[in-house]
Amino acid sequence: MPSITIVTPAYNAVATIEETLASVRDQDYPGLEHIVIDGGSTDGTLDLLAEAPGVRWVSEPDEGLADAMNKGIAMASGQILGELNADDVFAPGALRAVGQGFLAHPDVEWLTGRCTIIDGRGEEIRRGVTAYKNALLRRYSFGLYLTHNFVSAPATFFRTDVLRALGGFDLRYTASLDYDLQLKFARRGDPVVLDRELARFRMVEGTISMSSFEHQFREHAEQARKHGDGHRLAVTANQLLSRAIVLAYSGMRRARPSSARR
Repeated sequence: MPSITIVTPAYNAVATIEETLASVRDQDYPGLEHIVIDGGSTDGTLDLLAEAPGVRWVSEPDEGLADAMNKGIAMASGQILGELNADDVFAPGALRAVGQGFLAHPDVEWLTGRCTIIDGRGEEIRRGVTAYKNALLRRYSFGLYLTHNFVSAPATFFRTDVLRALGGFDLRYTASLDYDLQLKFARRGDPVVLDRELARFRMVEGTISMSSFEHQFREHAEQARKHGDGHRLAVTANQLLSRAIVLAYSGMRRARPSSARR
C-alpha cells in the first residue's frame, strides 16, 4: 500500500480539531503521516496538539490556507497526500480505500470519492446537494468539471511528487484554492472516482465556505477561464452559473446578514 500524508491547516480550532485528529488516527492505516499546520492559535488548539499521539505540527503565522497547505506539502513524506481541514473528518475505512485505489491504478495521479455535508453537531445536512454532486461524480469528465466544482476537497487525494511538480496551491486564491489545484490535475488526466463516502465536510456559519461564498464563486469562474482552453462552452457555462449563484446568494445575505471569521 502507498504511504499517505494528511495535511490539516488549523487556526483556533479547539472546538473541532480533536474529532478531526481522531478520525485520522482511527483509520489504522500503515504508513500514515498526519501533519498539522497551525496559523498561531490562541484558543487551546496547541494544547490539544501537544497531547495528540502521532501528529507532527508547527504553529506560526501564515498567509492563509494556501500557504499553510504548501508548508505541509513541503514537509510530507507520503507518496499520496490529502487535505483535511480542522473541522472535517474522514469516514471509517476511507484511507484503506484510497490506498487500494491508487495501488490498483498506478498511472493515475489523483483520486476522489463521495463527501457528506454535516452541521456543527455532526448531523448530515444538504442531502440534495450531496446527491447532486455524487451523480456528477459518476459521470465525471474534464468538460463537465469545468462547468462547476463538484469534487470535494476532503475526499480528494494526490500523488505527492506530481503535487510538488505542479507548484502546490496558488497563494492568489483564498476561497477556491482547491478547485484551481484540482483543475491542474484534471487537465493532465481523469481521477479515479470511488463510489463510496471518504469524508465529511462540516458547514457552519463563519467558516470560509460560508463567509466567502460570493468570492469563492468568482474565483471558480476565473479558474475555469484559466484552465479551460479548448472548452469554450464549458467555461461559458461556469461564468453564467457562478454569476447566478453569486446574485442569488447576495440577495439572501442582504435579507439575513451574519458575522464571519477566518
